[in-house]
Amino acid sequence: MAGATSVRVDGINTVVRQMQRLGVEAEDLKGAFQRVGAKAEGHAQSIAPKRSGALAASVRQSKRKNSVYLYAGYNSNRLPYAAVIHFGWPSRNIEAQPFMYRTVQVWGPWAVGEIEREMNTLIRKLDLDG
Repeated sequence: MAGATSVRVDGINTVVRQMQRLGVEAEDLKGAFQRVGAKAEGHAQSIAPKRSGALAASVRQSKRKNSVYLYAGYNSNRLPYAAVIHFGWPSRNIEAQPFMYRTVQVWGPWAVGEIEREMNTLIRKLDLDG
């Protein structure tokens, strides 16, 4: 969607697919992904630049079973400036305010640890640790 911004962290889908080959259902990891998404969503909303609050209010997490997707500005026509605020527009003297990237920097290490803990719990529960 035009004007929207998102951040993607690669690698987790590969791990989830490998775990599914071992018998772990994506549904088994859904709770962990939603916990991670909720923390990131709250942080991004709290640090998003605010004039009217619409940009912060537009920050949402996906409700996916096997990943976390955080986005802002997908209210389409109402927030065409989301990407401009995040990435900036130097020729218009608009400085970047990369609040989504900052959220990943702050919560990324915790998120990886949280998903890893959940995966290890499932490995033990399903007796896949050999």
